[in-house]
Amino acid sequence: MRLHSKSLFKWVMTLSFIMAVGILSDFSETVWAHGDQLGADEDEHDKVEKKEERGPHGGQVVEFEKNHLEFAVDHKGGGITLFLLDEDLKAVPIPESYSGVIYLTMDDGSKKTLTLKRGTEGPVSHLEAETGTKDIGSFKAVVSLKIDEKRQNLRFNWAPAVHEHDEKK
Repeated sequence: MRLHSKSLFKWVMTLSFIMAVGILSDFSETVWAHGDQLGADEDEHDKVEKKEERGPHGGQVVEFEKNHLEFAVDHKGGGITLFLLDEDLKAVPIPESYSGVIYLTMDDGSKKTLTLKRGTEGPVSHLEAETGTKDIGSFKAVVSLKIDEKRQNLRFNWAPAVHEHDEKK
């Protein structure tokens, strides 16, 4: 059987398309996932609803490396603070090698990029950033931490009404 160049071309294009669709679907979360700012860090099966854990500073707590990280927001002042916590949720100093940025997506669709700075007020060092917005509303945040040459992304949702209600109890 003899293949004509047009037939061969059609077969190559069809197989290329099938392979590209299969490959792109695998990479869509990582390669193309810069919206909202950075790619997801979780697999689809890991996106189970998680019960929010509260930290000693009233913020959201996630597992981070061998410790925990607390994302605390000062609703009235608009500041965001990140605390490193040990396994007992006690604040420990953030190493000098930690730096990063926070990408905020506000409820109105506006976006902000904040650079984290080392904070030393209080008993332990931490990372902090000012939003420049008093009475900050709800937002989604992607925290991109750089630890030496390694980068890790963490996602948080902030809804002040829920957190203020919890604090009044």
